[in-house]
Amino acid sequence: MNAVADRFNCSAATTLMLRVRAVRQAAQDIRLLELVSQDGAALRPWTPGAHLRLQLQDGLVRAYSLCNTPQQRDCYLIAVKREPDSRGGSAFLHEQVQEGTTISASPPVNAFPLIADARAPLLLAAGIGITPLHAMAAELAMQGRRHRLHYFARSLAHAAFFHELAAGSQGMSLHLGLDGAETEHAIAAALAAVPRSSPLYVCGPSPFIDAARRHAQLAGWREQDIHFERFAAPAMPTADADPVRPVQAPDSTFELVLQRSGLRCQVLPGQSIVAAAAQVGVVIGTSCGEGFCGSCESTVLEGQPWHRDSVLSAAERASGRRILPCVSRCAGTRLVLDL
Repeated sequence: MNAVADRFNCSAATTLMLRVRAVRQAAQDIRLLELVSQDGAALRPWTPGAHLRLQLQDGLVRAYSLCNTPQQRDCYLIAVKREPDSRGGSAFLHEQVQEGTTISASPPVNAFPLIADARAPLLLAAGIGITPLHAMAAELAMQGRRHRLHYFARSLAHAAFFHELAAGSQGMSLHLGLDGAETEHAIAAALAAVPRSSPLYVCGPSPFIDAARRHAQLAGWREQDIHFERFAAPAMPTADADPVRPVQAPDSTFELVLQRSGLRCQVLPGQSIVAAAAQVGVVIGTSCGEGFCGSCESTVLEGQPWHRDSVLSAAERASGRRILPCVSRCAGTRLVLDL
């Protein structure tokens, strides 16, 4: 997800009311929910890599990748893994949601798009990270575009969409039950088997993504050809992880100027830029709220960001022109954004 992510505005007026049309098991511990419009209206279009932001019980909000195939445009399909240490989302969707349940959601947003390109991409998926890559592989197959998919799963019983992928993908390799060292070796081998100019799409647990990015960089991949999406935030970077040294305490108050809106406000200690902007009427669309999905990525016009995200590359951070306002702050006393 090193490319500039789509920014979007969300409001009550754009809330979708969806009904669960069907529920089935996609694999062990993975539940597939088929969502349709509650009033029968046509669903909003989406592209592979997009996700839905579901509004669940007690204000809980969670984002799930759409995993339809291109032929399924009458519904939104999401796959939810049952997490033993669930923070509420997967437990609710596994235990309380049934056929007929109504769920509200924000329209689909794509912060992990499949780039239109003549080159043959390499897709690397681990675990539930197969969900956006399943949609990508189906789209590529429909277009007749060459591609390779490597799918890492605990066992065949845990491999969601295996049969669909085996039938439709031009080239899929399934890696089952590998330990950390074996996974690293398989990633390196997959990269070695394709040109270094191949676009790379990676999704899965943070250690898997980090390993794929590291091996790709060592093998000579360009940063702009490495696209990834995390399903959970890695450990929050410390001040030392960012080359920029705040000129004041990192959680001090700073002035936020929203250039296009002609507004300004103060961002207080412990307050996010997104929350401060909302108080003066500017809604910055977010999804994860934790700096790992890229949905809120914004342009910096003046000031020095202090980065706390896990999306921007080292070069993007060093440029000082991009920021993830859901978690990042200002290294100085004034920050001007193109919002």
